[in-house]
Order: sequence, then C-alpha cells, then structure tokens
Amino acid sequence: MRLGKVLLIFILLLAIPIASIAGQLEEGTAAMDSGDYQTAYKLLFPLAEQGDAAAQDCIGAMYCEGLGVEKDEAVAVEWYAKAADQGYAQAQNALGAMYVNGIGAEQNLQKGISLIVKAANQGLEVAQMNAYQLYAEETKAGNYAAMHNFAYMCLKGWGGETEAQSCMQFLEMAAQNGYTKSSNMLSKIYLKGMFGVDQDEEKADFWKNYAENPPEVVEAN
Repeated sequence: MRLGKVLLIFILLLAIPIASIAGQLEEGTAAMDSGDYQTAYKLLFPLAEQGDAAAQDCIGAMYCEGLGVEKDEAVAVEWYAKAADQGYAQAQNALGAMYVNGIGAEQNLQKGISLIVKAANQGLEVAQMNAYQLYAEETKAGNYAAMHNFAYMCLKGWGGETEAQSCMQFLEMAAQNGYTKSSNMLSKIYLKGMFGVDQDEEKADFWKNYAENPPEVVEAN
C-alpha cells in the first residue's frame, strides 16, 4: 500500500488516559499534563514496568518526544508495543503511525495500518481520522479494496459528518469494477436500511445479482 502523506499524530494529550485513574497513575499523568516530566517519569515508569498499559503509553510518548528523557524513538516503540499488545487504543494508534512512517522501527505499512484500525474500532477519534486519510490516499490511486474500506469508514463517520450517499458512491465504484465485497455490502445496506440509507428491496436485489454475476471489467490500455 502506498502512502501519500505522513501522518501527524504525535499529540502529547493522546498519551494521557481518557479517564484518570486514582493514585500514582493519576499523579503521574497530572505531572505530565503540567509539563513536569521528571516527576511524571518517576511516578509512571515503575507502573509501566509493572505492566500498566496507560503508564506504558505515557512512557512511550516521553521517549518519542524527548520529554524529561533523552529522545529515543526505538525505545518509544518498545513501550508503545507493550501497551498496544494489551489493546490500549492510544498506544495502538501511536505505534501504528510509527510503523507507517518508519520512525523508531523499520517501515511496515500493513502492520501500522492494522494497529491504527484496531484503535479506530475502539472509538479513538484520531485513529479513525488517520485510518480514513490512509485509505483515502489509496482510493485516489484506484485501489478498489481500499476504496471499499474507505466507503465503510465514511459511512461510519470516521472522516467526519458526510452524507451517506456520498459514501455509497465509492462502494458503487468498487462494485462496478468487480469488487464483489462492495456489491454484497450495497445489497445488505439497501436490504436493511443501514447508515441512514432508505430501505430499498429493488436496489438490494440489483446489487445481490450484481455480486453473483459481475460484469467483465475491461482494463484501459
């Protein structure tokens, strides 16, 4: 998968847990939020070593940005990975971006995008936007599998509020170019009236038949 833009996602606030946890973690994240990184590191590092995912994410951010410690992107990857392996969305998104951009680790677009999508599926808005932007680039390049995923993300609102029919156009384009998953999804959407689209059995049958008997796609010379 090609990448047209470098993602800008290293926002300090993402390293801070959405909901503060009592005690040492709360004090550490509060210190980090106030810019007292030495105190934050002192409080959070022991928790990170004990396996606390939120603390590991914070330590990863500190090494990534050089906040109170010497900047070391490879070490940041290690700490983000520990938290990401526990399903911590912020760390999944940050680690995914590092793989996508080849920062602190060898570039691995597939692995990076997979991590970002995992975070996006947990509802992390910045990850949803990152995934949406990545698939938008591939959609522009004519990748119909990416176009299918982009349309689904569009329908779910990952790129912001958009009219459903605008998203459906990408599904139709992919379907018309032989991507059967898009035909099946169109049929399901119209059959059930999903994503705010009006239920339409005639269109559902049309796209079901389209999936079963796709037209031959002739590539331009």
